[in-house]
Amino acid sequence: MAGDAGATPLDEPATAADFGPGVVAEFDAGDMLGAIAGLPRQLTAGYAVARERLAGAFEGAGSAAPPARPTGVAVFGMGGSAIGADLILAATSLGVPSAVVRGYDIPAWIGPQTLVIAASYSGETEETLACTALALERGCAPLCVASGGALATLASERGLPLVTIPGGGQPRASVGYLAMPILAALSAAGLTPPADADVAEAAELLRAGNSECGPDASGPANEAKALAARLHKRQAVVYGAGLTVPAARRWKGQINENAKAPAFWNELPELNHNELMGWTSLPHVAAASLAVFLEDAQSDERLRRRAALTAGELEALGVECAHVAARGTSRLARLFSLVQLGDYASFYLALLYGVDPTPVGAIQDFKAKLAGGAGG
Repeated sequence: MAGDAGATPLDEPATAADFGPGVVAEFDAGDMLGAIAGLPRQLTAGYAVARERLAGAFEGAGSAAPPARPTGVAVFGMGGSAIGADLILAATSLGVPSAVVRGYDIPAWIGPQTLVIAASYSGETEETLACTALALERGCAPLCVASGGALATLASERGLPLVTIPGGGQPRASVGYLAMPILAALSAAGLTPPADADVAEAAELLRAGNSECGPDASGPANEAKALAARLHKRQAVVYGAGLTVPAARRWKGQINENAKAPAFWNELPELNHNELMGWTSLPHVAAASLAVFLEDAQSDERLRRRAALTAGELEALGVECAHVAARGTSRLARLFSLVQLGDYASFYLALLYGVDPTPVGAIQDFKAKLAGGAGG
């Protein structure tokens, strides 16, 4: 895959302590570690900048002003530009319908009284641009989040509110910068109270997590390294329930893009109605898999019971299971604690496979082929 070439893969480590600074220096040419460690600052700086930029944006006159007290929320985005919206919508209680729209078309319920947010790290995501154009046709005034590109240009031309985020990296490495404008917009629109305290708690928790999960922290106490060792040469399946569902989706994507490995995700209780049967016929697949359950102690007791029973069923079928608990008090902090651990684990897994976590050559190659075809 172009852009993904790396050094020779490492032998399987005897202990998690083998993921040290020396290995990081050898493989992490793109400094993905720096982006992961920078998540606390992304939250604090991203939220502060977005709040300042959006002050008064919902009080202006004319079609370019998003609606105050909207009747619904829709966020357009793909990949790393969409996951921030998943996290924020899960962490907040809105009282109005909300959706993350991934694709070229938009739901029929979106209209002038919908808070529409178009998030594209590059500003060039064709699906997001297509949805934004459709929303404009319906009289919406989308709030745009981008580092530049066509989306930023459109915002300037149409007088739309724009939150500009730092560019030059990978969308998935800017999840804090992409998420915080959405959180700030919900408050500015009158849908949620200001989230300063929750952001501060999350950032403090993540700073502690950097010390606990960083390459200098060795031994079994480093949960990220231990998880990477367990995931090495195994099929990863990540399960979420309630609050942890978007974190499961994030883990799957990070293993895909950072470690260049296949991974899948699903959610409880839905998987009990279908996927549970999928583990019963191929014992060699079960034996080569690791099911990671992302758990929240404050979730519905029925979901916690389902998770425990599901893990027991899988283990009886030969599937090894791992359990990861969210940390923190606020929903925002608990979610981002899981995000951080998954980011670190996927980073160390990339090192085990001998690849630079940053490049995504296969995705870039596909986009180039798509752009060269009809409709590109």
